[in-house]
Amino acid sequence: MALMAVAFTAFAFAVPAAYAAVSHAEETAATQVLTWTAGNDYMSYASAPTTAVAGNATIVFESSAATGNTSGLSHTLTFDVSNPDYNSDVSLNILASPFDSEGGRHTVEVTLTPGIYHYYCAMPGHQMMSGELIVTALPGDDTTAPDTSATVSGTKDSAGNYVASASVTLTASDTESGVAEIEYSLDGAPYSGYTAPVAVNSVGQHTLTYRATDKAGNTAPAKSVNFTVVAPEPPKDTTPPDTSATVSGTKNSDGNYVSNATVTVTASDTESGVAGIEYALDGTSYSGYTTPVEINSVGQHTLTYRATDKAGNTAPAKSVNFTVVAPEPPKDTTPPDTSATVSGTKDSDGNYVSNATVTVTASDTESGVAGIEYALDGAPYNNYTAPVEINSVGQHTLTYRATDKAGNTAPAKSVNFTVVAPEPPKDTTPPDTSATVSGTKDSDGNYVSNATVTVTASDAESGVAGIEYALDGAPYNNYTAPVAVNSVGQHTLTYRATDKAGNTAPAKSVDFTVVAAPPEDRTPPQVAASVSGTKNDSGDYVGSATVTVTASDTGSGVAGIEYSLDGGPYLQYSAPVVIDRAGSHTLLYRATDKAGNTATPQSLSLTIVDSQPTGCPERDDRSTVFLGSINTGVPNRVTTNGCTVNELIEDHRAWNNHGSFVSHVGEIVTTLRKEGVLDQREAALIKKAAGQSDVGMPRHGTAGR
Repeated sequence: MALMAVAFTAFAFAVPAAYAAVSHAEETAATQVLTWTAGNDYMSYASAPTTAVAGNATIVFESSAATGNTSGLSHTLTFDVSNPDYNSDVSLNILASPFDSEGGRHTVEVTLTPGIYHYYCAMPGHQMMSGELIVTALPGDDTTAPDTSATVSGTKDSAGNYVASASVTLTASDTESGVAEIEYSLDGAPYSGYTAPVAVNSVGQHTLTYRATDKAGNTAPAKSVNFTVVAPEPPKDTTPPDTSATVSGTKNSDGNYVSNATVTVTASDTESGVAGIEYALDGTSYSGYTTPVEINSVGQHTLTYRATDKAGNTAPAKSVNFTVVAPEPPKDTTPPDTSATVSGTKDSDGNYVSNATVTVTASDTESGVAGIEYALDGAPYNNYTAPVEINSVGQHTLTYRATDKAGNTAPAKSVNFTVVAPEPPKDTTPPDTSATVSGTKDSDGNYVSNATVTVTASDAESGVAGIEYALDGAPYNNYTAPVAVNSVGQHTLTYRATDKAGNTAPAKSVDFTVVAAPPEDRTPPQVAASVSGTKNDSGDYVGSATVTVTASDTGSGVAGIEYSLDGGPYLQYSAPVVIDRAGSHTLLYRATDKAGNTATPQSLSLTIVDSQPTGCPERDDRSTVFLGSINTGVPNRVTTNGCTVNELIEDHRAWNNHGSFVSHVGEIVTTLRKEGVLDQREAALIKKAAGQSDVGMPRHGTAGR
């Protein structure tokens, strides 16, 4: 069966003629129909299949009003044939829009083979419309495992050993469903996916075991090859590296660098290789060079540099001279534009009832607005930071002005307005009142030592004017705070409230009994602490340590435990304290019993050393791999350089655009597949999540199409 492909060149503002409507490729009927639809969204297809079986299939792609495309936007359905991680035997590229000759609905017949197909929209700005179609073989189609073989190549010595390194090339063939994957295990390590010849450069005897699986799931029996790698004679290198440096930045007419200059140092060594580069700025001590050096201090500068190769040869020092000057200040003589608006509830005379709010705005297209000031009713100017609310009754004048960053102040302007008092509310309903009694109770429900009565009142109309209370028949007093009663005996507290309209609620009361406290406990609690974690040979804790504090009190019982870390304030202890910051630490701890006795603070000291590998872009030890907020479910393994997969992906870095981030993730995944850290499925999941994430996209507005 022939495969249909629509060729196209480049996108412009009009749809190119190369995007002709796709017609039927052949008359053979397919055994399954796979349908994609698109609408107004240019970030994802409206619907798409995820699985299929190998064999004939009818591909249907529709982008019409029926599928939600009401804007006339053009989309394509394109199968990716350039990525070795996906099937590349179906070349498909269909352009559809509601206004094409097929009404936006196109079909084509194809033959699918087992594996994964990657599809996407090729229209500029629509590449986030992408996904995967997983094709499985029909049951019973193939029961024969692939044929496998291996060859070892490299430079041999007279004993047949491989000098410095050996390369193992694996091959597999399957005449039925085809080879899906080759795996290998070196020296008993777990199996890894085979994508390229395996280079083995560690000295010693080695065994490489290999096997292959076809697309029907049949796995061949494991085979192995044995070989030995020996070390080469050490190279003899007496020539130091070649070095050079370039200075870049924005220059003025005198050749000086404006604001800053960047010095890039390079070194090369064709024999043992460059071991390191050093530089010294303006006569300071040499420092290790890892990235271009940016100098932003104004003045004349000299940067001296040198390099050393892996044989220990150091090149003679060289230097570059340059001057950094400050940028010219902006020239701005135009003051800002200013305006003010008054808002609020007006009466029939145009006066503002209860209050008025004045909002002042200013703009400056040159140096920008530095600040706004206002003065109310002839008072001194104040800085304007938010709309000004005026609630005093009377006539008012608010004067305002603004100054730009070049020092230009606009002429003062003003707005006039009047604030009047609202009509008094009509309220005949007294407040709602309630009271609660709190304190420590004994088994009989009596309050030990004292009780506290809290009275509350609310009035939805004019509001509460005041609350009064009377204790045990005494005259009423104004209630301003909860009433503490500490005299032993039975008590009655009567209370009432009056609103701002003069309505007084009927009196209510609460009854309670206060009894004397039992004998006092003067013995503080006993406290202890223990530390757990992984220690190194020096007795320091690696990565983190956990401190568990316990306390006991046989008198009144423990009321609480507190701790202070490295001289900080005491904090309430509720769970073991995890200390994961590298360095020496001192933790103080103490406990207080329910009688108020506090134990003398105890202390313990410990040291944390950092377990994070050096040279990793960021620290991220979450259990699974994330792309922005998307959890791929792939384990966050430690890679061959000691960094985790999340740390290499750098999804918290500031990216110039989304495409740069997606390309970066593709490079990382390809390397990790070659190293055997990821398999094909895991690599595909991570690349798919990179495309679906918002890493590198603008935080505001709509992405361009």
